[in-house]
Amino acid sequence: MKKISIINKLLVTCGLLLNINFSQADTCSGKFFNPITDVCWSCMFPIYVAPLPTKIGYQGQKGSIAPEKSSIQAAVGSKVFPSGICMCPSHLIPLGLLMSYQEPRRMVDVTKDPFCLVGLGGISLGGLEDVLPSPGYGEEATHGMQTKSTFYQTHWYIAPLLAILELFDDVACTQGEVADIDLAFLSEVDPAWNDDDLSFLISPEEVLFSSLPAQLACTVDCVATSLPYTPPGGKVGKLSLDTSMDYFMITPHADKITNTGSSLNPSRYLFWCGGCQGSLYPLNGNNIDAHHEIQTSVLSAEKTNMLIHRMGLETTTTGALGMCANLIPDMFMDKSEWKYQMTYPVPQPLNPSSSMGSCCNAFGETDTSWNSGASFPITGENFSYFWFHERDCCML
Repeated sequence: MKKISIINKLLVTCGLLLNINFSQADTCSGKFFNPITDVCWSCMFPIYVAPLPTKIGYQGQKGSIAPEKSSIQAAVGSKVFPSGICMCPSHLIPLGLLMSYQEPRRMVDVTKDPFCLVGLGGISLGGLEDVLPSPGYGEEATHGMQTKSTFYQTHWYIAPLLAILELFDDVACTQGEVADIDLAFLSEVDPAWNDDDLSFLISPEEVLFSSLPAQLACTVDCVATSLPYTPPGGKVGKLSLDTSMDYFMITPHADKITNTGSSLNPSRYLFWCGGCQGSLYPLNGNNIDAHHEIQTSVLSAEKTNMLIHRMGLETTTTGALGMCANLIPDMFMDKSEWKYQMTYPVPQPLNPSSSMGSCCNAFGETDTSWNSGASFPITGENFSYFWFHERDCCML
């Protein structure tokens, strides 16, 4: 495993310039995740490996694969990718086979305490609060006691776990990924994170989705992401094998409507909704209609994901444009390509309440099946989540 060097250099440099006191403050709680026990590895499913016309699933994991992408299907129709064969001119060996899986590659903190790096073990950049005063957790009743709004700070990490563990390196599926954990975004230094007027500048379309019909549509999103999914095809233990795809991938393949990765699922088209967590707008730390800590922390994590895309800090990793080189900015998030799990305070794979279902969640899926005991006073009020993103690649 390679050393996590970039983030260390960044913190040391900031500390020297600003005389920051790096400490594990009493209010800053956190933990660095264990890549073996704390990561929901089943979240990497569904998996597709050409030339076999089989979609491999596990315990009803939701998500899409390369042959279900319209850009891949269009290329297949023109015989560019017969039988799952792909071509990447930039590769040393241009011909390869299509492969698709859900990659663990991003991490996000959701914290009540400004400059508290939850995912890095609860390190507090305490000195920065004097230089960059930032609001902490806030809770406010609106319209009497009917609704409540909350506010969290978030931090977005680039964490390509497979590249760090040196997995899939030989098949060129983690190409271009630096095997380090890097801090890409601090909400405390974003002036729009606690200002609705400023956040409107980066997401002016929010005026279109503040109406009652647009908000009611999020109820549909909640149901569509939370319905149980039973993969088609036969089963081998907990694995599911969908062999209904055309071997030459000429006939477009569509999955069940209960799969968030399916083109039939309405969730992927309701991009302004965060499913059961609420509306993704305004695109900042202010969460309207908050109900409990898990729900609002997940909503903050989802908002951060969408904001990172809007800033152009994420790249396309799916379809014909993403399978060869991850260089094209992806500024419009596709919710169906993302799944997440909690890693702190209670890693979801170790949470007893998750034993009845999956330790991985689709974007917008209800948290009622696993939120019991997932937060608690004092050391369990800050959160860390790991994000899985679909990757289509042309493996050698």
